[in-house]
Amino acid sequence: MTTPHHTTSNHTTNDYDTNRQTTDRATVTSMTTHIKERAKAHLSEMKQLRRTIHQNPELAHEEFKTQALVRSVLDDLGIPNQPLAGTGVVGLIEGGHPGKTVLLRADMDALPVDEEADVPYISKVAHKMHACGHDGHTAGLLGAAMILNDLKDQLHGNVKLMFQPAEETDGGAKPMIDEGILENPTVSAAFGLHLAGDKNKGELWVKHGAMMGAPDEFEVTITGIGGHAAHPHDSIDPISLAAQFITEIQYMVARRFDPVKPIVVSITKVHAGDGLNVIPETCEIGGTLRTLYPETREKARQLIEKNLASICALNDASYTFNFMPSYPPVINDNDMTDVVVRALSDYAGEENVHEHIFPSLGAEDFAYLCEAVPSSYYNVGIKEPDGAPAIHHHPKFAWNDDVLEVTSATLAQIAYQYLEENS
Repeated sequence: MTTPHHTTSNHTTNDYDTNRQTTDRATVTSMTTHIKERAKAHLSEMKQLRRTIHQNPELAHEEFKTQALVRSVLDDLGIPNQPLAGTGVVGLIEGGHPGKTVLLRADMDALPVDEEADVPYISKVAHKMHACGHDGHTAGLLGAAMILNDLKDQLHGNVKLMFQPAEETDGGAKPMIDEGILENPTVSAAFGLHLAGDKNKGELWVKHGAMMGAPDEFEVTITGIGGHAAHPHDSIDPISLAAQFITEIQYMVARRFDPVKPIVVSITKVHAGDGLNVIPETCEIGGTLRTLYPETREKARQLIEKNLASICALNDASYTFNFMPSYPPVINDNDMTDVVVRALSDYAGEENVHEHIFPSLGAEDFAYLCEAVPSSYYNVGIKEPDGAPAIHHHPKFAWNDDVLEVTSATLAQIAYQYLEENS
């Protein structure tokens, strides 16, 4: 694997060197040392916070205890903070020197999963679990707040701390933006991270440009005529029509779209009838559409309904089609990703910084920050080198929280370096 700034950045090596020369390298090296020292010093506290959050998971828009914990920690640090967008929190670290304002973001919500992980801090709440690592994101950002607060007199600008709710459902980023998190003071750039269960511990992964897809969803009801299973000719079978529909949209993916422009349609729900000798009147279907490009997204929406309408018209059935657009794709700003590369390389060494070759069709509402201000999102590996991947959203999802030293330090390093390079 090659380091990213030598591969996919839009900037030349001369641009890269010039950017580094604008910042006093001795100052950066000294600050990196301080950041590493502070991350180690705060690791025990971060781990305790992570385990407290993990044992008390809260679903989207229910993060009241997590919100209170975050605010309590910020209060103890003397960092001004306030609630936002219901269960969100915004804090502000004011640097000792004038400059721009950079935002660091973490999400706080858990998933409706019964935990089966073999850990001493297993969830205490039935059917709720931090199965995606958001407990680590929150504890890591709190750790970054501790580090940056220790060093605030040396910061050339301000750091906003964004603890957002509801990433797993309808999204908390946009409501926080709508309620003014990017103002007073005005945010110039935003950064965030996600733990990566398929990447080794110690590895840091970036992506210039498109990184994650748009996660739209849809629900369909096909209505026919119910009847006796022995006399199908007296009925209009919605299950058979649903099968045709599912087959047609998979054909659509394979033959109606440019194969180098990613698209996935997954049917995740089919329900019809209760009896074994009864043709039901309706069949309900649900699924998700994942795309990376706006034109692909709109064309797919149109073709899904067009296929549905044609099948139902041909067979004298009716339908309802509820398309639910979700987050936009995550498109990282190239310049901000270069900042991330420089900061991560200074912290961990260039050999530990890697570039994703392809984007993922997973989704993130960090996308709204990408649309609003120059932003970049990166990954921190959590897989044990000799172990199996940590599968996100799985009941046995688990990871060693020593990695909080890396998450907190890299967020702090990126914030410091952005402010220093733009001072």
